[in-house]
Amino acid sequence: MKATERILVSWREADVAAAWPQVFGRTGDVHLEVGFGDGRYTVRRALDEPGGLYVGVEVSGVSVRRAIKNVRRSGVRNVRIMKGTAQAAARQAFTAGSLASVTVNFPDPWPKDRHESRRLLQGPFLDVLADRLKLGGEVRLATDHEDYFHFSVAQLDAHPAFVRVPRMPPDAVFQTKYALKWREQSKPVHYGVYRRVPANVTTQPPIERPNPMPHALLTGPQPHFGTLEKTVIERGDAHVILHEAAAVLTGDGQPTRVFVRTTVDEPEFTQQLLVAVQKREGDEWIVRVESFGDPIITDAVRGAVHGVTEWLAAQDGWQVTARNY
Repeated sequence: MKATERILVSWREADVAAAWPQVFGRTGDVHLEVGFGDGRYTVRRALDEPGGLYVGVEVSGVSVRRAIKNVRRSGVRNVRIMKGTAQAAARQAFTAGSLASVTVNFPDPWPKDRHESRRLLQGPFLDVLADRLKLGGEVRLATDHEDYFHFSVAQLDAHPAFVRVPRMPPDAVFQTKYALKWREQSKPVHYGVYRRVPANVTTQPPIERPNPMPHALLTGPQPHFGTLEKTVIERGDAHVILHEAAAVLTGDGQPTRVFVRTTVDEPEFTQQLLVAVQKREGDEWIVRVESFGDPIITDAVRGAVHGVTEWLAAQDGWQVTARNY
């Protein structure tokens, strides 16, 4: 299959941010849709506005699969799909001023007060959108959740790069999966549009892959992998959670590698990763981030390496000889 015929695109590809004309096989305004569900709104828009290039991002694997089927069934060639979080995709897959619009249809409202910080349209994510949207570009929000709508509007109103534009929602918004569900329950749909205006915004470069990767070296007998209890570590405004450890054993039952399942929860996005503890020569071990899943190396990911290093260093007979994170 030719590159220009692939519907699923990885936001982790190093050059994808500058390569959308090559990905689509032509130029045009690029539009990002967050949380596209089964893709019906994306397809409808691509059919109605064939000159645009539409990129949808979704965390649900089931939704990604359904959307790919809908895109193929429709025959549209100006839609591409990415699996991942909106925060990571916007930061890594687009350059400054490259987006004509960002559409957020029926996002998770995170209705509980303690989960307010997880709501999408606020703080760091708006800073990224301000950098990625071209002047005149738009943020378009549709939601059934009134509190979420007022929260998002307040955040956008407070941001110097966005001004609200009075506009009624397009008919296609009411044909999305969730809109149809809420309409059956007689729930109203709240809709808002904000335009990118001239303002001093902070440059939001993509997070680069470090070389060398963060790691630590230790000497010791062998890690007691069964002794790791769930640990939560605060690192600035992020949290590192060490869940559990599991070992790869040799024939005589000795561990040669230990994997620590870890979650790093940051304002911009959440990642789940494995921190590996691997035996080297003699009694030396290395703590490093496993490449599985191709994690983005943020400060909190470095904190995960630090957390596992400290867990080992607290065991009898272990000593840290080098820290590189």
